[in-house]
Amino acid sequence: MIRLPERLTERIAQVLKEKNIHDLEQQVKYLTNYLNSRKRPTENTELRAAAQYYTRQLSSEDYNNLDSDEQKKLEQKVKNKLKKNLYHWRPISYDESMSTVYLASRMAPNYAATYRVLHEIKKRIPDYQPSTILDFGSGLGSSVWAADSLFPDSVKEYYCVDVSQAMNNLSRSLLMKPGSTSDEDQNLTIPGVYQRFFLPVSPKVNYDVTISNYSLLEIPSHEERMRLIEILWNKTSDFLILIENGSLEGYFMLMEIRNLLLSKSQAEGEETVDPAAVGHVFSPCPHDVICPRLTRQYARPCNFYQSYEPIRVPGATTKVKGTERFSYLVMRKGQRKQGEPSWPRVIEPVLQRSRHVICRLCNQDGNLKEVIITKAKHEKDLYKTAWYTRWGDLLPIKGDLGDPSNRPDGTKNTEGTEENKTPVEELGC
Repeated sequence: MIRLPERLTERIAQVLKEKNIHDLEQQVKYLTNYLNSRKRPTENTELRAAAQYYTRQLSSEDYNNLDSDEQKKLEQKVKNKLKKNLYHWRPISYDESMSTVYLASRMAPNYAATYRVLHEIKKRIPDYQPSTILDFGSGLGSSVWAADSLFPDSVKEYYCVDVSQAMNNLSRSLLMKPGSTSDEDQNLTIPGVYQRFFLPVSPKVNYDVTISNYSLLEIPSHEERMRLIEILWNKTSDFLILIENGSLEGYFMLMEIRNLLLSKSQAEGEETVDPAAVGHVFSPCPHDVICPRLTRQYARPCNFYQSYEPIRVPGATTKVKGTERFSYLVMRKGQRKQGEPSWPRVIEPVLQRSRHVICRLCNQDGNLKEVIITKAKHEKDLYKTAWYTRWGDLLPIKGDLGDPSNRPDGTKNTEGTEENKTPVEELGC
């Protein structure tokens, strides 16, 4: 379970006490549910297609053959259908009150997901020491706190971009040392944090890492989102880290971005190798081919879970442990190194049975596979490693470990069954 840094926890408790938001517990629940169900904005092409569909459905005659009164009635019926069946995306305005509610609701899970993703980078590359980080949609600074926990001495500059003045103010106040009266750099717990409303204009300014966590669903259109991703990709000299809600919406959005960046990388590789464009998937995928879950008739998001210690809301009954469901994508500049270990990723809970372990994996060849590791047929170290492996981990194995159809407990693989399935065609993928 991941916990916020102690100095941050103390500062949050102080801020929540000072703000004294009325009915904070209920507002936290409402905002949490609203953000978990948030979807991408409906595109104009989708809106027009839906309008044409409902027009044909509600009228047997051609629209142009109707008189003006009938046309007006039909248009009203179509509008009612669109209003009822399409998602109505609206931007969220984070004023001082809403920013405080967001602090109580999302600071801990955002920090936990970001910490976990950054921790994998540190674990796989022990000597990696970023010196500059660009955080787009920085909000309350969860990425700054997570990066400082893992790279406390290396990061010299955090360039934080957020359009909300209230968010920036609250984020700054969380960074202030106890007893400080100003938010100048020397009075901050984490030095080198610079907050801006816009991304750096100069194309020459790059950062070791660019991060965007839980921000891309706030971009009002697909075109703007893709343009933003290209900017963030060009701004990093090493890693681009994207973290979103673990829903189908968050997953599909990250897959759009993954396909965009890989297609650009492959196109550049065919013509001229441009280090600013060429890259590969660092995690969670151990491969650069299309996600195997997108190729199935029914889609299931590739997501992961991380436990965390929730923030204590004054006057509320606080859970001992929270669980954050998230999807993420880490892209790295440059080609995938030849000979570098590319272990499969555990994409579902590991099933521990008597004398054997069942792991469902995404392999380096881009296929999903289920392997059964037993005490009798495999080495003791491998069996022990698989036993303690958790959902989202890399499993250090290579080669075929057995036929997944031959299962000792007689159960079946649930990947792609009727449970919780949504047709890919219905989701526009």
